[in-house]
Amino acid sequence: MADSMLRRLLRLVAGIAVSAVGIVMMLRANIGLEPWSVLQQGISQSTGMTYGVASMLVGAIAIGVAVLYGERFGVGTLLNIFLCGACIDLLLWLDWVPQMHSLPAGIAMLLGGLELLVLGTWMYMRSALGVGPRDALMVALARKTGRSVGLCRVVIELGAIVVGYLLGGQVGLGTVIGGVGLGSLFDLNFHLLRFQAAQLHQESMAETLHRLRGRRPQP
Repeated sequence: MADSMLRRLLRLVAGIAVSAVGIVMMLRANIGLEPWSVLQQGISQSTGMTYGVASMLVGAIAIGVAVLYGERFGVGTLLNIFLCGACIDLLLWLDWVPQMHSLPAGIAMLLGGLELLVLGTWMYMRSALGVGPRDALMVALARKTGRSVGLCRVVIELGAIVVGYLLGGQVGLGTVIGGVGLGSLFDLNFHLLRFQAAQLHQESMAETLHRLRGRRPQP
């Protein structure tokens, strides 16, 4: 059982890392930011905090709202908030992902980043240790409305674009592609992978702690 928990944690961390790479690729595409990045860049520019710290702040607010809608709060949620932001800041500092300077290259980089974000999300959601804060909002809305996960993602991210733009975030062709295409990519990938995000039970923090306590030898 300990090995099973370790595998789940490794899957969670790997998914977060893949998602972080996808986000950095979208930032480096240089054709306009995807919806959440517009919001986080706007906050970063307005406050002077790094992009990663702005991502952590947005994540904390998102999970707070999702909890109000009845979504579970897990170990994976906390790791997603803090680890993803730290990974993004590290990757930006290392400057391993080149910035694109032409429209075709930018579109290719953006699409690759979107796909990695979706695959990373699938990876860490499968760990069932608690979804990421933005995904918690997506799943909570899907459960409440009975609509598809992709449609709910589009609605949420359109709101992020508006707020981010008002704060000074970069909006462009990439924003349109990300805002419209990301929801479709979620639906397509989850369908091909036979993954029902809204039906998956995500383990709460209390459940994880209870499970770990249950493995300890009895005195």
